[in-house]
Amino acid sequence: MPNLQDPDSDFTATLNGNHVRLDVPIRLMPVSIAKPWGREIWYTGIEARGESQVLTDSGPLNLSQYLQLAPDRVCGNLPLTLLKILEPDPQPVTGDLYFELHEEKEEVYVVTEIDRTAWPEGNGQIRLGMSQTARRGHRNDPDFRAAYLKAVKAYEKVRRTIDEQESAPAPEVAAREVELRKAMEAFTEVRSVATGDVIVVPTRLPHALQHGVRVIEFQTPTYERNIISFAQKVLTQDHWDSEKAIERMRLDAPAKAEIRTLASGIEAVAGLKGLGVWRICLGRGATMQLPPHPSYAICMVVTGTVNLGPLMLEAEQAALVPGWLLHEPGAKTSSTVTNPTDVEAIMLIAAADL
Repeated sequence: MPNLQDPDSDFTATLNGNHVRLDVPIRLMPVSIAKPWGREIWYTGIEARGESQVLTDSGPLNLSQYLQLAPDRVCGNLPLTLLKILEPDPQPVTGDLYFELHEEKEEVYVVTEIDRTAWPEGNGQIRLGMSQTARRGHRNDPDFRAAYLKAVKAYEKVRRTIDEQESAPAPEVAAREVELRKAMEAFTEVRSVATGDVIVVPTRLPHALQHGVRVIEFQTPTYERNIISFAQKVLTQDHWDSEKAIERMRLDAPAKAEIRTLASGIEAVAGLKGLGVWRICLGRGATMQLPPHPSYAICMVVTGTVNLGPLMLEAEQAALVPGWLLHEPGAKTSSTVTNPTDVEAIMLIAAADL
């Protein structure tokens, strides 16, 4: 167990002879995870596949070790919101993510970049939910689900044939794959997205970010998913979850994200159960205080430069603010956000109870 000093003085913990301060925001050090469609960059991931770290005065420390030092003060004994960047390959099909849904996990995407080699006009895509036109073409919803499952199963058969081969598929097999994929995808809806857009993905909504669309993603801290289909070989499991997912998926068209202005320069871009996300725009020299009520705050800079207490963050750098700093009146300097430059800065704040 770590040795905690008097929290009323210099609140630190000792771990393996190293002193770790718990009275300041701490920089999150991401880990890159390769995916068939590109890569994910995890800022708060703790898995067997990889673990994020924090940067202490004594050097890097695994995030799980840091959280164990004083979980009541750091995060109110709550699991951390998951923060990552999704970076799909710009190549069509190759860079398209799994078409999947979650029964517990909810997600928020903030689009940060559209690859112009993939989308010359600057608008990318996300496959989001089911086609209402295709739905109306069936007698009822059970018939629609059955027809979609049949199309998915037909595609899965040719997909597995290709995946089991060591060489490129024969031309007739490749043509059949394209034909069946288009027939399957005709049941789904595609939404256009641009830089700055916010996409909220509630439970049971099928979704797949498309190639060349880079996003910051916040997730509720669960690790489950149901894969409906994928246009490549699935490497993380040996099966698709098509029957279960199609039976339970939402059919109604998803609503667009409701963005609420809370104050000048402050927007609530998502307010899900167990996950809130704010977007803050800071003009030249602007200063604000982080909200005082969350059990912790995860902050990521999207553009510009931000001083978070004593910590300077630039684009795609992130920090964890321990919850006790948000509640303690004497710790306001550690939870103050300032733009020290002449260029506007944009920062995202997320927490389980924001």
